[in-house]
Amino acid sequence: MNIGFDINEANIPQRVGVNQVAYNIFVAMVKNLPEGDKLIALGKERPLPDMPPASEKLTYEIFGSKKAWVLTSLTKRLWLGRPKVDVLFSPSHYAPIFSPVKSAIYLMDLSFERFGTEYFTSYDINQLKKWTPISVKKAKKIFTISDFSKSEIVKLYGTSPEKIEVVYPAYDKEVFHGKVPKTQQAAVRKKYEINGSFLLYWGTLQPRKNISKLIEAFSKLKETRLKLVIVGKKGWLYDQILDQAQKLGIANRVIFTGFAPTEDLPALIKASRAFVLPSLYEGFGIPVVEAQAVGTPVVVSAVSSLPEVTGESGIFIDDPHSVESIKLAMEKVLSLSASARSRIIKLGKDNAKRFDWDTSAQRIISMLKNI
Repeated sequence: MNIGFDINEANIPQRVGVNQVAYNIFVAMVKNLPEGDKLIALGKERPLPDMPPASEKLTYEIFGSKKAWVLTSLTKRLWLGRPKVDVLFSPSHYAPIFSPVKSAIYLMDLSFERFGTEYFTSYDINQLKKWTPISVKKAKKIFTISDFSKSEIVKLYGTSPEKIEVVYPAYDKEVFHGKVPKTQQAAVRKKYEINGSFLLYWGTLQPRKNISKLIEAFSKLKETRLKLVIVGKKGWLYDQILDQAQKLGIANRVIFTGFAPTEDLPALIKASRAFVLPSLYEGFGIPVVEAQAVGTPVVVSAVSSLPEVTGESGIFIDDPHSVESIKLAMEKVLSLSASARSRIIKLGKDNAKRFDWDTSAQRIISMLKNI
């Protein structure tokens, strides 16, 4: 069987969110593809150096105009190109409308439907709202990353639950683990000029991550020597986040590192007192699992998918809209005794073991073959 894989979300530098999921599921599918089957990677840019090398079971086809690529170039390839693609897998919100090939999409979340232009640019909202319902309708199978996201697709688009399969994302076990040397932790502290004790957030800087309220809650903590380290590349509507620390007079205690390469993250996580994600909406929340795998307590919002992903192994922010609620959760993690901290770290490591890219890839391949 020839599986077509739209690699455009995977084949970009500085991957976060959907790009991270698309890349890792691509790598795992190549690794787990059964003998006799072939993956045809379809894209508009040459594969980056860290993409899997071409082989007997993986070929790359780079073609077409970069504008409206799915509607024009990809559609033409599926109709006229050779070798024939038996099923198309797209880890994105965009699938061809007119296609001779059955398709499956892998959706992350529907936050754009819930938050509108307050948290997204008008261009992004228009694109996502226009094409996602069409892709959902056209796809033979929809994969998504949590039971929460599945319920959102059913509620918002009236999709049959039988059409949707939950396939959890995972994390890189070779990168995110508890054996992070003190020398490595010291090196990242020096690189990002972090002195002393700190709490950590990492992810894209965008309003639904609720970082402005995190900074405000942090400003109210009694530990005045504590730092807040915010790691991540700028997303949309991020200026208010960057200005918040200045307005509150704690700019010297809030460190914005910008995008950090993956190899720096385990040491940053391990060196921190806790990882904090006060997000208003998450389809899954991979950084939570990565932090747990490294061995750091997590503080997360008790909304959307986060209780599903974290289980009993985290400290919850009861109401992420409340600065006081965020502050109380941070105070709780900071006041843990040594034995309580060890216990929550162990629970987190055990929880992280539930998520595995190979298992997820095998499930997707099996279902694509059924399609």
